[in-house]
Amino acid sequence: MYDGKQVVRVETQYKKDDLYNIGKEMSDRKGTGNYEETRTKYNVEYISLTQPNLYQEVKTTLKKRKIKYLDRPNTNLLNGVVFTSSPEFFQILGMKFKDSGRTYHTGDKKGQAVMIPVIKSKEDIPNAVTHFFDYCMEFLKSYVGKENILLAQIHYDEDTPHLQAYFIPVVNKVKKKCFVKDKNGNVIKEKVKKKDGTTSTVSKLLRDNKGKIIYDEIEGNFLNNDQFWKDKGDKLSFHQMQNDFNKFITEKGFNLYRGDIGANKENQTKLDYDIAEKKAELEELNKEKENTLKIIENSKNGLKNIENNDSNKKLLNPVKRKFGGYKEEDVFKIIKYTRGLEHKVIILSTDNTNKNIEINKLTEENKTFKNNKELLKRNEIIKEQKSTIQDQKEEISKLSELVDILNNNIESLKSKLETEVNKWKNLFQKMCKAIDKVLKRDKPKERLEDYEDIADAINHGYYGKNNKNKDDFEIER
Repeated sequence: MYDGKQVVRVETQYKKDDLYNIGKEMSDRKGTGNYEETRTKYNVEYISLTQPNLYQEVKTTLKKRKIKYLDRPNTNLLNGVVFTSSPEFFQILGMKFKDSGRTYHTGDKKGQAVMIPVIKSKEDIPNAVTHFFDYCMEFLKSYVGKENILLAQIHYDEDTPHLQAYFIPVVNKVKKKCFVKDKNGNVIKEKVKKKDGTTSTVSKLLRDNKGKIIYDEIEGNFLNNDQFWKDKGDKLSFHQMQNDFNKFITEKGFNLYRGDIGANKENQTKLDYDIAEKKAELEELNKEKENTLKIIENSKNGLKNIENNDSNKKLLNPVKRKFGGYKEEDVFKIIKYTRGLEHKVIILSTDNTNKNIEINKLTEENKTFKNNKELLKRNEIIKEQKSTIQDQKEEISKLSELVDILNNNIESLKSKLETEVNKWKNLFQKMCKAIDKVLKRDKPKERLEDYEDIADAINHGYYGKNNKNKDDFEIER
C-alpha cells in the first residue's frame, strides 16, 4: 500500500519574457496559485537570488561562468521543476489539513473537497515533511548540477506543500552538424523543396551510408536545452527522471506511487491544469444556471396560474388569510425568491462570461505556447536564412584567407625576385669591370649596348678576328 502519489512536474521552455513573472511569483507570491498570506512566512528558501531579479540572475551566471549560448528571444534559458505529493501523503507524515470550502473540478478527485495545510507555527511542520523536501533537493542537485540551480523554495502557503526550483540546462558537449565540402574545402549547396512547395538553397548535410546526419562533438560549456534532455534519455528523459526519483526517494524511506510505468501520458503543465479546472468550473456554473432558470420558469408559471384563477384573485388583497392553500405572504415570498433567482442568474451569467474570457485567454496562451505554427514557420525561415548567411560568411572568410595567402606569396616572390635581380646586377657590373680591365679601358663605357656587342662577338666567334685594334666589336652583317 502506497502512502501517496509521486508528483514531479517539469517545464523546459522558459524564455527571456517568462522570467519576470516567475521571479514575481517566487518573491512576491503573486501569480495563479491560491496563496494564504498567513502561511507565506513559513516558506523555506534553499537557494536565493543574488541579483535584483531572475533575468539578471540568469545573465550574470552565464557571463560569470563563461557559458556559451544563443542570445535570442526564443532561446530556452531556464527549466522549472516541482516535487510534491497528495495531501494524504503529508497527512501520513503528520501534517494537519482542513477543508478549504472549494472542490476539485477535474482529475481523480473531481467533486471532492480541496484540503489545505493548517500551519500556525513552525512546530506545525513535521520533521518528516522537512526531510522529504531535503531529499527532493538532494536529488535535484545530483540530477542537474548544484551550480546550475538558481532558485529553489518550499511553498507551504498554497493548497499543497511543494518544492519549486529553477535551473539552467548546461552541458559540456554539443553536437554540430557536418556539411558536404568540395575538394577546396567549400561547403556544397543544394536546392530542397519545402512543405509549402517552394524551394530554397541550403548547405548540403553530410550523411552516413544509412542516410543519418553526421555530427561533430564539441567540448566546452554550453547552455543547450535540447542537448541537456537528450543526454538524460532524449524522448524517454522525463520517464527516466520519474523512475530515478522514485528509486531514490523510496530508498530514503518514503513510499510513493510512481504511476503507470510505460503509460503514454503527456506531461501536464500548470497552465494546462488551470485551463482544465476553469473549464470544468464553467461547466458546473452553466448547469447551475440552467437549473436556476428552470426553477424561475416554474415559479413564474405557478404565479401565473394563481393570478388566472378567479377563485384566487382575492389572494393578493391586503387582508391576510388563507385561500386555496396559499397565504398572501407566501406568494410574496415566492415573488421575492423568484427575483432573487433572477439576480443569481445575472451573477452566474457574469461569472460565466468572465470564466469564458479567462479560458479563452489561457487557451490562446497555451496554443501560442505549444502550437504556434506561424511562429514556427517564421522561425524556420529565419533559421534557413541565418544558415545561408552563415555559409556565405564562411565562404567569404575562406576567400579572405586565400587572398591573404596569395598576398603573402606575392610579397615573398617580390623579395626573391629583387634579391635575384640585385645578384645579377652585381654580377653584370663585375663582368663589365673585368671587360674594361682586359681591354685596358681607362673609363667604362656609358652605353649598355657596347658591352652587349662584345658579348655577342664572343658568343658568335667574332672576337679576336681582324679586329684586335678595333674598339668597336659590332657583329658584321
